[in-house]
Amino acid sequence: MMASVLCSSLFVAGPASFINPSSSFAAENDTGYTIVNSSSTANTHNFSLVNLNNKVDVDMVETDESITIKTITNGEENTIIYNKSDGSATLNGEKMNLKVSEPEFVIDESLSLFASDTPVYVSSGNVSFAESVDGLGKIVVVITAAILLAKATGIAIPKKVVETKVADALSWAGIGTTIAMNTFKGNLTYKLYRTTDKFNTGYPGSINQYQYKYRYQDFSVDATLVGKSLNIYFDEVGSWWFQDKTMR
Repeated sequence: MMASVLCSSLFVAGPASFINPSSSFAAENDTGYTIVNSSSTANTHNFSLVNLNNKVDVDMVETDESITIKTITNGEENTIIYNKSDGSATLNGEKMNLKVSEPEFVIDESLSLFASDTPVYVSSGNVSFAESVDGLGKIVVVITAAILLAKATGIAIPKKVVETKVADALSWAGIGTTIAMNTFKGNLTYKLYRTTDKFNTGYPGSINQYQYKYRYQDFSVDATLVGKSLNIYFDEVGSWWFQDKTMR
């Protein structure tokens, strides 16, 4: 189920080219990043992050088969491709180390005549990753992919929020364009909630006439790199949806 959910609503962007950063775009220090050149369409999103020493172009594109996240960092290109059919991903052509733990649906047959949409916690989902990174470029593309997975669960994240989260994470890294080989690992966690009671699906007489509505929320990214800990939390929540399609 996770693979189908993840491929349902990610967005990505058109080609971006490397341009030397100028002082007009630079942040006040060499670790903080400024967002520039932001543009998007229904299925694309691209923007650039710059500081005194680096420029990062983030380029994301979605098709029916895959989602491609490309970064160009000071001329170095790194690409993550997410396969919608099986939920796998590659980094620069090599299979990524991803482990998906889907949330469990708890069966409860209670039914109220006055249905409430008050959220009730059901279970948590998790996607863990561990990648060897040897430069800023790989760190950027992995961070970007991790943040975009929040939108893939159906959580409505404004595009400006995505940009800000990537910029914050990049500032957290606070390193130059070259580093020794290190493992960048972390977890993408999110929680499944349901309504307090079941709702009428609108199909009288069907076997699934009354169902709970579900949504994802409380998405966060927790990661470590070179002894540093990163936590990115999203306040946004997903839309309500029924678990099963209505059947007559």
